Amino acid sequence: MAGDKHMTNEACQSRTLSDRIVGLSDWLTRLDYFVAIRRGFILPFPLIMIGALALLVKHSPFHILESTIPDRWQSFLVKTLDLIIAGTFGIAALVVLIGFATILSQLHNKKPDRIIANPIVTVTVVLCCYLVLAAPAMGGDLSAAMSLSRGLLTAALTASLAGTIYLKILEVRWFRLPVTGLTHDPLVGDVFVSLPAAAITIIIFAGAKAALILGGNADILQSINTLISAPFKGAELGLPFAIAYETAAQVLWFFGLHGTSTLHVVSEQSFVPATIENHALVANGLPPQHIVTTQLIHLFARFGGSGSTLSLILVMLFASKSTTYKRFALIALLPAMFNINEPLLFGIPIILNPIFAIPFILVPICQIIIGYLAMSLDLMPLTSYPIAWTTPALISGYLVTGSIAGSVVQMVGLAVGCVIYYPFLRLMEQLSTRRNQHVLGNLMKASTLNPLQGQAMRLIGQLDEEGRMARALADQLQRSLKGKTDLFLEYQPQVDIKKKRVIGVEGLLRWEHPHFGRIAPPITVALAEDLGVINQLGYRVLEIACEQRVKWSKHLPHDLLISVNVAPRQLSEKDFDVRVLQILDKVGLSPKLLELEITESTALLPEMHSIDCLTRLRDAGVKIALDDFGMGYTSLHYLRLLPLDVVKIDRSLTIANSVNEQIVKSIQELTASLNISTIIEGVESDEQVETFAALGCSVFQGYLFSRPLSADQIVPFVDNIGTSTPIPVTDPNLLFLDTEHQRASA
Repeated sequence: MAGDKHMTNEACQSRTLSDRIVGLSDWLTRLDYFVAIRRGFILPFPLIMIGALALLVKHSPFHILESTIPDRWQSFLVKTLDLIIAGTFGIAALVVLIGFATILSQLHNKKPDRIIANPIVTVTVVLCCYLVLAAPAMGGDLSAAMSLSRGLLTAALTASLAGTIYLKILEVRWFRLPVTGLTHDPLVGDVFVSLPAAAITIIIFAGAKAALILGGNADILQSINTLISAPFKGAELGLPFAIAYETAAQVLWFFGLHGTSTLHVVSEQSFVPATIENHALVANGLPPQHIVTTQLIHLFARFGGSGSTLSLILVMLFASKSTTYKRFALIALLPAMFNINEPLLFGIPIILNPIFAIPFILVPICQIIIGYLAMSLDLMPLTSYPIAWTTPALISGYLVTGSIAGSVVQMVGLAVGCVIYYPFLRLMEQLSTRRNQHVLGNLMKASTLNPLQGQAMRLIGQLDEEGRMARALADQLQRSLKGKTDLFLEYQPQVDIKKKRVIGVEGLLRWEHPHFGRIAPPITVALAEDLGVINQLGYRVLEIACEQRVKWSKHLPHDLLISVNVAPRQLSEKDFDVRVLQILDKVGLSPKLLELEITESTALLPEMHSIDCLTRLRDAGVKIALDDFGMGYTSLHYLRLLPLDVVKIDRSLTIANSVNEQIVKSIQELTASLNISTIIEGVESDEQVETFAALGCSVFQGYLFSRPLSADQIVPFVDNIGTSTPIPVTDPNLLFLDTEHQRASA
């Protein structure tokens, strides 16, 4: 028992630590700077993917170009590939800078009481500051400053500092030029307003660059490289040196600086000579002497590229619960097999991702130790033969050592990397779930706002993270409408407490997204409205409900109604009644068993043809209900104008207080005089039922009686209701259902 208690405590501590890591990461990733950095790094992903493929073709491990392309075409193809690489990897830092500045400006504009900053102007200012800071002092080539390998960190830091300084200065009223009446072009106005703030920001960076030049640091990129390489001078080549080098390289990569390029001087002065000497000794028939070489680093500690991310890709493919990560792993797998992992670094992204910081640095270190020990203990021959750096893992282990033992050691290193990456991937999935829930919560708020007449694109028209998720959901919704499983209904019973029976069920739309799970119905409806497929969705729901009522025919009371909501746009169709009757005829359901619910806001401005459609449907036997009555929009005039059978009193009026009771009493008396039935929605307590039953209400719908049930659960629920003996209002056992059981099942 003591051991079990100890294990439990350890598990609790582990969960607490993981929760703290996820919580910290969640907090960091909500900060404007991290949001801008994350999105800025994702922006060049298409370029990086194209560049990675070009790099793979150019440096193919098995000399594909030489063996398959005629000599006269090889130089042309190589030049073409070089241009593609220069046009993708060569401008990646610039793209990150532009994306970061744009997003930082957009986030600034979303905050209340902020001066609106034109993103184009912000990008222009930040770009100018970057060129001032990173360009060579006496002119020259700017390619290094814009490239993925050397300019990325400088671009991110400059965008952060310059963007922040500019936006802060722009908020100061004294640094904004008045432009009233200057022009009707808003862009011209934005430029003039921001002129002082832009000038001050650029002057600050120009002054900083001048100070660097006078201090002997004209080339900031070279200064960074020299500073980072300095600690390695004169150090002895061995395992500690290799670990320190790899740690520095991975830390640099994590912060967006190309570790291999930055530490190029260190590699040239230490690892490369040892590698060349090994190759020369083997070529002369002598055994190699050096364990620590460039091949130990690149072939036994960087499977798939920096961070040994091939291990992460394997974990994503075979252990991730997220279909998104699985799909992304498939995209990143091909280049990673040839040790090119920029698509993964910038796609997730891993760079500046606090959750992956530890494994990204730790995995290569562990793999260096494994490779070093294997050679020190004579379990594997020393690296002896030159091979291309793009040679895939397992193959490269055999080729570089001339022994299958090299492949086995690589396999062990990959497995260790998978074990280390696995828990951090789980944390990343938890964080992604939190983010998704937060974004879905915001979409829920936006979808439940009552849009103005004619307002379009409530969700997919947004330009932020919510808009991106909305567009992804909308794309899947269109596919789900063509399928048969993702969209389905659940049914909430409507109970008559006097008759002690279920008189009807309301069909409620459900959408099971393959990645995000259950999507809230208001989001689904708002997306369908944005896409213009709300009518298609509405008729789909109607057909599913009617088909299900036919399936229940032999098991449920013959008069039990199936109730379905009608979208406002459906009701505006001139042939709405014809479409409904066609569906009823198609599935073989009597119109008398269908009840159509129109919302209170739908009835605001009813057109005559809509009323005529409802009248014709009612004449055919279909019952018409007014849903959400009491939300504040409906004129009582429509109770007389619309052909209604039922009024469903909104849950906002079921909260127990004297005012609501008087309102419900008045509605009950009015509807009774018009021969209209009432249903009380949102009932969750015994007191609510007692109160409204005393006012003459007898039909209720809510979680006190039942949560929405699946089609298979409805028949047992209806069968277990009980006898038809009326229940006295004063009966302490007014709710004949097992309410505790119902609440537990909900």
